[in-house]
Amino acid sequence: MRLETRPIKTLLLRIFLPAVLLVAALLAVFAYNWHYATILEGFDRKLVTTSALTGAMINPEDHDRLIDAARSGADPDATEQTREYERNAAPIRRILTQLDLTYLYSQATAQTSDIVYVLDGSIGDEHSPIGTPDDLTTQTLNGILSAEDDGSIFVSPIEYQEQWGLLKTAAAPVYDSGGGISATAGADVDISVILIATQNALFASTLIGLGSIALCLLITFAIVRKVAQPIEALKDQALSIAAGESHSSSEAKGPREVVQLSRELSEMAAGFERSATERERISAEQNRRANADLILGVSDNVDGEILQILEHGESKVFWLPIAADCAKAALTSLAMRHLAQRFAGDAELAKEWRLLADTQNGVCIASKCAAGTIELVGNTAVTIIRGGTETVLKPGTPQLFSSATDHVKIGDGSAFLLPHPAAQKDGQP
Repeated sequence: MRLETRPIKTLLLRIFLPAVLLVAALLAVFAYNWHYATILEGFDRKLVTTSALTGAMINPEDHDRLIDAARSGADPDATEQTREYERNAAPIRRILTQLDLTYLYSQATAQTSDIVYVLDGSIGDEHSPIGTPDDLTTQTLNGILSAEDDGSIFVSPIEYQEQWGLLKTAAAPVYDSGGGISATAGADVDISVILIATQNALFASTLIGLGSIALCLLITFAIVRKVAQPIEALKDQALSIAAGESHSSSEAKGPREVVQLSRELSEMAAGFERSATERERISAEQNRRANADLILGVSDNVDGEILQILEHGESKVFWLPIAADCAKAALTSLAMRHLAQRFAGDAELAKEWRLLADTQNGVCIASKCAAGTIELVGNTAVTIIRGGTETVLKPGTPQLFSSATDHVKIGDGSAFLLPHPAAQKDGQP
């Protein structure tokens, strides 16, 4: 950090950083409260729906007889073996397991205790046999009595019950065979389940807080950069131009005066760079032409001329340079000319012409006069033109060709005739 920009940046950071932390804390608190309220609302809906469904599916006649057995102190084991108990308790057990609830049961008011349990979906040590008494908190008992009076569904807050611990409870009416309300169906969820969901909400709120801090810090530093750095960037630009360094033509950001001055400096630097580039281009072109002239001076093959590199009986092999650079084309043409001379004097070497011919910098075409066909060696795009119709010459696939009337076109270039068999001698271009 440079000394001259430090006061401005320091002042801005002293203003923005406390605001960033405050905003992040507020966002985290809001996110946590919103998640917690959403979690409780979700559990409320789950408990209400489950208790109402359980109360609705219990058979009234069976439940009336089970209530009588529970209040009269009948043997729990024998009663739970009856058909009436089992066919009503089995669906409750499935719902309890599938919805991951803590308890699901039906209960009726009693004289010696607040309620007695009738049906219970729990198994094992958590199971409450039919007729088991229980005393509830005042708020929960009043909610159950209200549900039996007017048919409403009661949902308790999270509260401590002496026998069961911290629970959230819902109670829905259970109707008897006469259409009246005889009991309630209860659904409970343990606080540990809610705590797990709450911990997830706290973790999400923490992530939101950290994300908001990071975002606000990015915004703060962006503002600091926008306010404090245009002048510094302009100074660096002038120093780089004075030092002869390459300068970017990108538009400066900042106040109007800074942008205008930066634009003028950029135009001046661009003029210097264009002049230097033009001088380098002219020098490179002169060197390239000198090299090309030197290469062409030792080669009597004209750039772009078709070269016959091999003739064997009725078969001829032609080669044409395609290099864009004239010096490179001249070099490859000279190399292929010498190769053609080697082929003419060495029959064994001539058999390997497909491997030795330069198909990267030139086009190699094999012509069979007797068969009237030509074949492309290599992957360069070549087209046969016959009477205005163009046919792609594929590598390794002979095509009919008349050297007197058909033309060959390489890539997007102009079309040309292959040399007539009588126009050249063996091994001569």
